[in-house]
Parts: sequence; structure tokens; C-alpha cells
Amino acid sequence: MFTMDFSVRLPDTDAAGILFFGNYFRVAHDTYEAFMESIGFDLSQIIQKADFLVLIAHAETNYKTPLRLGDKATVELMVESMGRTSFVLSYVLKDSLQNVAATVKTVHVTVDKENEDKIPLPEKLKEKLESFR
Repeated sequence: MFTMDFSVRLPDTDAAGILFFGNYFRVAHDTYEAFMESIGFDLSQIIQKADFLVLIAHAETNYKTPLRLGDKATVELMVESMGRTSFVLSYVLKDSLQNVAATVKTVHVTVDKENEDKIPLPEKLKEKLESFR
């Protein structure tokens, strides 16, 4: 499991001071970027230098309890499953008391950068992802 801490800041909230629903995806994506970098797959390097891309094909979230302005929280990321050309990441966002505030799921697909056809997950990426299942 990969974990990352974050704080709910004013620009992240709605008029009621609650984390705006769309920003749950931003928090998940920030966690995804940090995770990918930690396993040696910096997204900026993939975009600039690799011959493949890792695209998000699906995203969903379920809200359990609000996160409010000033709250300290944690995101736990796990690799839920892997296929030949894709992988699914699950995120659990928890408040400072470890209550589940929300869950997020993203489906990622590897494609050829030139023609955007699906391609098998690169072997090294597959190995790294497997260690977080």
C-alpha cells in the first residue's frame, strides 16, 4: 500500500467549507502521480520520453463523510487488479481519526503514444504494480 497525507485547503472547498466533490479526484490524482514516481515511472518522463502513455479510461468515487477546511487526511492507494493492457487503482481517503471519508477507483490503460492503440503493460511497470497488490 502507498500512502500520502494531505490537508484540505480553502481553494479545495465549496461554499460550506467542505472538500468540493471534484477535488476528491484531484487528491487521488496527486496520489497517483506520487505513487508512479515512487516506483520509477515519473509521469512527466513518460509523457516526454516513453513510447507509451498511461491513460485514465474510467474514474468513480463514493462519498462517505465530509472532509472540511483544515482537516488533515490520508490517502491509501492499492493496486486492485491488473489485466494485459490495464490496471485498476483503489484509493481510500481517511480523516485524521481514520474514518473513511471517500473511496476512489481509477482504471488506467497503456497505449502506444503514436497511434493510441492499446498495448500490453510494460513488463517493468507490471512488476512494480504487482508489489502493491
